[in-house]
Amino acid sequence: MNVAILGNAPFLRRLTAEYAESRDHQVVYSQHAWEQFDLDTLRDLSVDTLVLGGPENDTCLLRVIESIKAFEGTSLLIHPLTNAVFTAYEVERLAGDAVGKIVPLFPLLCSPMARALQQAIVGLEENVFSGLGQIERVEMERALATDPEQTVFETFTQDATLLSLATGPMNEIVAMRLGDEPVPLNVQCASRSGGLVRWSALRSFQDDAAAHLRIEGSAGRCELRLDASGQWSVKTTGGEQAFPVDNLMAQCAVTESDSLGDWRVVTHSLEVREAAEKSLKRGRLVRLNLDGRGERTAFKGTMASLGCGLLLGGLFLMIVSAFILSFSDAAGLGKFTQWISKLPWVLAGLMLLFLLIQLFALVIPRGGED
Repeated sequence: MNVAILGNAPFLRRLTAEYAESRDHQVVYSQHAWEQFDLDTLRDLSVDTLVLGGPENDTCLLRVIESIKAFEGTSLLIHPLTNAVFTAYEVERLAGDAVGKIVPLFPLLCSPMARALQQAIVGLEENVFSGLGQIERVEMERALATDPEQTVFETFTQDATLLSLATGPMNEIVAMRLGDEPVPLNVQCASRSGGLVRWSALRSFQDDAAAHLRIEGSAGRCELRLDASGQWSVKTTGGEQAFPVDNLMAQCAVTESDSLGDWRVVTHSLEVREAAEKSLKRGRLVRLNLDGRGERTAFKGTMASLGCGLLLGGLFLMIVSAFILSFSDAAGLGKFTQWISKLPWVLAGLMLLFLLIQLFALVIPRGGED
């Protein structure tokens, strides 16, 4: 299989090294700068899969996604590609119009550990996580250097995909930190199902693991440790197990073949990140509305606002016109009175037009959001 790599994210550098040792796959195109991407080159090289990560900015990201809509192969977008929720919505919309497949790739969710956890949660497989019961609390600690705040929140965005896998979508978020340094940072969340989540970014020391994860359920608990090599080791009330180091080529293959490439995971993790940033600035809890998303929800909200504005504006104009008509004859404003008297018909026409606009809701695809 011919593979193309676009970007310079750490994941892509590891992936390129794995492909270099593979007999079945080969990297035929590699470009670090998104601005220099050329779709025709991919066609000339008969590329089957394109893996993208680390765009320079959102404008460049949207331009490339618009271009690869015509790509007939599979495009894998390493999450997170953007920090903006609305940009993610636009990428999702463009992906829906693509000739081939454009799907997000979640490195954490594709790992053997996360897949085993997912299988245990939905009851499809008996494994080391099966004895947890209903997950009630999840705590994750990340050992990070004193990196820029943007890098810390990018790590939180990635980890939020794993945290929401365990507890479900999170709708209450509060963030705290000591002083102005990016770390230590603490983010506490509550999920819609009632689970509690705590994520912490701590200073990294030489002997620290990359991450510690504790999961408490109604029937048991487990502790997980992620070492620097990428291996997860699990200790539960039922025993211990070590998961193999992630094979990135296998992750790409898994994402192409199953339903892990869910755009709802992308947008929710970015919404949680945005809420944590707002909480940090405002010093209070932020709640997310998880009841609706997508074009239909946006259309309904816009129409509700326009309808209220039209009713209030019409009522105001009727009061003003009645006031003017009360003294217009005495003031010699006969022609002006004729125009004012037509105002109710104008408002009736606008109301009718507003009602007809509602029919556009019938042509907006549902996309499984209702």
